[in-house]
Amino acid sequence: MNDVIVVGGGFAGVTAAREAALRGLSVLLLEARDRLGGRTWTTPWNGSEIEYGGAWVHWHQPHTWSEITRAGLSVAVSDDAGVAGWYVGSERRTGSIEERDEIARRGWDRFVDGVREALPVPHDPVRSLGALARFDRQTIAERLGELSLSDEERDVLTAELESLAHAPLEQAGAVSVLRWHALSGYSLELTQFTGGRVTMLGGTRALLDAIASWAPFARRLATPVAAITQRGDRVEVETRSGDGFTARAVVVAVPLNALGAIEFAPALPDDKLAAIALGQASRGIKIFIHARGERVQHSSIRPGHPFGYLGTETFDGDGSQLMIGFGIDAARCDAGDLPAVQTQLDAILPGYEALGATAHDWLADEFSRGTWAIHRPGWYEHHHAAMQRPEGRLVFAGSDIANGWAGFIDGAIESGIRAGAGAAAIPA
Repeated sequence: MNDVIVVGGGFAGVTAAREAALRGLSVLLLEARDRLGGRTWTTPWNGSEIEYGGAWVHWHQPHTWSEITRAGLSVAVSDDAGVAGWYVGSERRTGSIEERDEIARRGWDRFVDGVREALPVPHDPVRSLGALARFDRQTIAERLGELSLSDEERDVLTAELESLAHAPLEQAGAVSVLRWHALSGYSLELTQFTGGRVTMLGGTRALLDAIASWAPFARRLATPVAAITQRGDRVEVETRSGDGFTARAVVVAVPLNALGAIEFAPALPDDKLAAIALGQASRGIKIFIHARGERVQHSSIRPGHPFGYLGTETFDGDGSQLMIGFGIDAARCDAGDLPAVQTQLDAILPGYEALGATAHDWLADEFSRGTWAIHRPGWYEHHHAAMQRPEGRLVFAGSDIANGWAGFIDGAIESGIRAGAGAAAIPA
């Protein structure tokens, strides 16, 4: 019998496994995919290393930065865009990134008005729950509808919010915006910087491999779990192939939207079942486009577009460039249909030829069922504490239920540290 079994091999699960193993316990990690990493995935495409999932880090993210330091990794900071584009209705406008950010700031500052009272300690989101609740009951669309904005301010802000939410604004909770803003020092500029400017040399895989190497634990890939049963002083884990494993404690580090595929006995309490049924809202696309055209570093946004944020990532030696786009609904963008991608590219950044495109459909992926954590209205008032609470010998982990940077690598590491320690403390 193992001391601890960890179900899920993303950053949260790998960190939890390390933390338990560092305490001298025998640990087995079971991962459904044929790789570790979960919703982070460094892979080669078209001569470049790309990140299908999470990619960006920042020194405002304390757990990640500590791990980067420990691993001796380096980071790269991308340049500002040379040309910024934005749409007001069907009219495309261009200027400097500073000009567009000033338009965005006017709307953004009104959207987040009250955040310091609602989230005075960003890494303790329920500390002032009474003040937070009025925002927590709103969707992003409802909060946006309260603001008095010009057409230009509204369209620019909407595009910014769609990029952040990675989900329809009618489904995503307003607190997702406030939380990111508060964690970024209550600053739009830093919110943009923390979410898209700093990457690790070697990719997210380099950090994941470093964390996994710091303590010995067994691992089995391509091993999806079907059921978890608590029996007295042990927990039994059954895989879909019928294999069984036993431990005195189990860490469940599975994305919120995928938790419903696991059968728990005894059944989870009603408050956890309600949280799992609600799920989180992200359903977007992250698309990579290899494009040929003028050698200019772009950042273009357009509300309602299938990838309403599109930016230059790198330039190739022949002058072509790798672009990254984010959209609110994976069902609206098929990276395998290059003519359709070209039509969509023309509608946000005209003048470029799409040479190739790729994306991973995280919404259709049964082991994620969505992208980064964007909680629905009511999450913090009704579900956050319930999902963090252990159930007997089960401890739950994941970026989706982090206190701080939920939806980021940092939130996954934070949650994994807590869960690994919690599982290790469960008596035999």
